[in-house]
Amino acid sequence: MPGAKGQATRERILCAAMELINRKSFHHTSIRDILAASDVGKGDLYFHFASKEELGLALVAKAKEDYLAYLEASLKSRSPLGQVGDIFLAVYRLHRHRRFMGGCIFGNIALEMSDDNPRFAAAIREVFHEWIGLLSRLLAQARTEGELDAAIQPEAIARHIVASLEGAIMMARLTKQEDEILNCIQAFENMLGIPLPHRIRCGS
Repeated sequence: MPGAKGQATRERILCAAMELINRKSFHHTSIRDILAASDVGKGDLYFHFASKEELGLALVAKAKEDYLAYLEASLKSRSPLGQVGDIFLAVYRLHRHRRFMGGCIFGNIALEMSDDNPRFAAAIREVFHEWIGLLSRLLAQARTEGELDAAIQPEAIARHIVASLEGAIMMARLTKQEDEILNCIQAFENMLGIPLPHRIRCGS
């Protein structure tokens, strides 16, 4: 296991690679690019990652851990539907903070790598599986507590939410307009009956 200094170096490499790959794509980001952005030597990089592919997979694992922790930390409301609203707000704030640059790293890598690299495909499937699972559990709880109609299918709705948000994030990246994400979220808020105090407002 690397010590504190080694761990800091590893994190610096991953953060630099994540920024570059999210903006330029995996194939168009070179090891030289990552070395320059992270200000580490080639030996340091290969000490932590045996290959560019291993670096990319470690990057997906870190991004997954950080993203799911971010979503979990956003759950402040008492009601399950309110917590779904919390997740919507967290997604919106994340991409607004980034000024709608880069899009979703999971969606980007899925589009670029999933046809040709089964390891990347499996890693990205797991990210979406867990995100959908979080939403599905909250929607199922909301249904049990009478916040949603008994006919609602939590997993199907959760999949639809994630797929729609991914499309909205892509459109926001193209247009640099927050309404692409806001309109998507507000449609689901209306459909699900998210309580008014938990609905997103422009500038929230």
